[in-house]
Amino acid sequence: MKTISFSNRVRLVVLFVFLLSIAVSCTPVIPYMAMNPPPDSDKPFPVPAGDNSCWMHTAANVLAGAGYGNGTTVQDRADDIFADLDTQYGVAYGGWADSAITWWLASANNTWTSNPYTVVTVYGNKTKIPWANSNGARDIANELRSGNRVGLSISWPTGSGGSGGHAITAWGDNFSSSSALTVNPGQIRLTDSDNENSTGGDVQVYTYDSYTSPNPGGANEGNGWYFDYGANHPFIKHIVTLSPTMGAYGVNTVHVEGSYQIEQTSKQEATDLHYTVSTDVEILSYRTWLDVSGTPTITEATPRKSITVDWIFDKPIPQGNTVTITTEFIEPSWNKIGYSDVYFTYPEGKSFFLPDLEWEIVTPAIEKAESIPYVTGGYVIGSFDVYDPKNPDAGTIHYRLVHEYLYNQNPELHTFMITGTPGVIVSNFVFGHSYGYPTEAQLWEFQDWMMKDGERYILGDKPVEITIDWKGMLPYPEGDMGD
Repeated sequence: MKTISFSNRVRLVVLFVFLLSIAVSCTPVIPYMAMNPPPDSDKPFPVPAGDNSCWMHTAANVLAGAGYGNGTTVQDRADDIFADLDTQYGVAYGGWADSAITWWLASANNTWTSNPYTVVTVYGNKTKIPWANSNGARDIANELRSGNRVGLSISWPTGSGGSGGHAITAWGDNFSSSSALTVNPGQIRLTDSDNENSTGGDVQVYTYDSYTSPNPGGANEGNGWYFDYGANHPFIKHIVTLSPTMGAYGVNTVHVEGSYQIEQTSKQEATDLHYTVSTDVEILSYRTWLDVSGTPTITEATPRKSITVDWIFDKPIPQGNTVTITTEFIEPSWNKIGYSDVYFTYPEGKSFFLPDLEWEIVTPAIEKAESIPYVTGGYVIGSFDVYDPKNPDAGTIHYRLVHEYLYNQNPELHTFMITGTPGVIVSNFVFGHSYGYPTEAQLWEFQDWMMKDGERYILGDKPVEITIDWKGMLPYPEGDMGD
């Protein structure tokens, strides 16, 4: 049996920790969102009578979240797609999001025909009865975590088969983990074309009823996923997902994630954090978030190989406190991730810049991997330190990383490459291997190192390359590599 990791994807987790002193602070629980902020295509406000376009707004959100549309923000792209749908259908008639998505993908409006997000799948009913899936809330959550985009249709119970209908877009829940859930979440986080007038992706949060005891105190059409949208709770009846096509070795998308923690060292309180995150292929979807509350403004490059983010903190960050940035990209093929132009801003406009750093791990393919019994992917665990000789007060930046390779790639041979601000010193490289995906805590506790490189490297015009060669060192409980 071949074992492929969840959603058959390459997931690269980079954990950068910027340590200048020991600072202890409470880390808030950040609920999961597939995009942050998500697109929120809206009807005019107040909503005109006879405007039944919610299904087209949901379709526009789903398509924009998968990388489609024109504009420099995900919101611009959703609005661009809705304009196409409006021209085709008009707003007076109801419909289904899956029909709108399918039409748009096949239309001349789709100028990105190589985008792998082309698979439209529906679940549930187009009649007014609840979706009979006791794990439905969990399944929606895991569709989002696997990188798929999700639209929902809902109806209100009346005692005789439901009443009315509406379409919304699911984006998250109350769990903070981006790992696959094994239980149903208690909440759903969504965008809605009718309930507010937003141009920036306002997120609404609702609480699910119990699957077997829904809509307490109200009408009830039987078991299903109802939530407190109003006094008479509606139920989910129909689900549409947009997902990537499948290739020879799984889904034709891969994930790259980078997270690092920086300390605010100025005596002034920081009011804002700025950064650019990039790769070298066109990004399909992304999410970026902090471990402190704030409001982001995200601008996309053209072509979309990077995003530039400005966070305004809800509360200024005092000296000695840390802020953790995390960014995830979904890409048509894995390459690399880099942070640049990272700095805090202050009332007097002074900024503290961090060195630009970008790295990747390249893993060669195995010839005829599909014929190897029980072969599976795994994880390269790494750690290294960074020093900026031009800014000695910045201290040492400690990195930890996880690189996941697929079953058709060589677990014993990898090439690590890093570039960045010239003159920056990188050293103390250690690498290890795991067949299980570590949590953040496990990553920082990881000690099963298999290779050490004690050299000090100075970053310059060419990448620093380190060969990770484990030939004959790895056990193969999940596969037999043969000779």
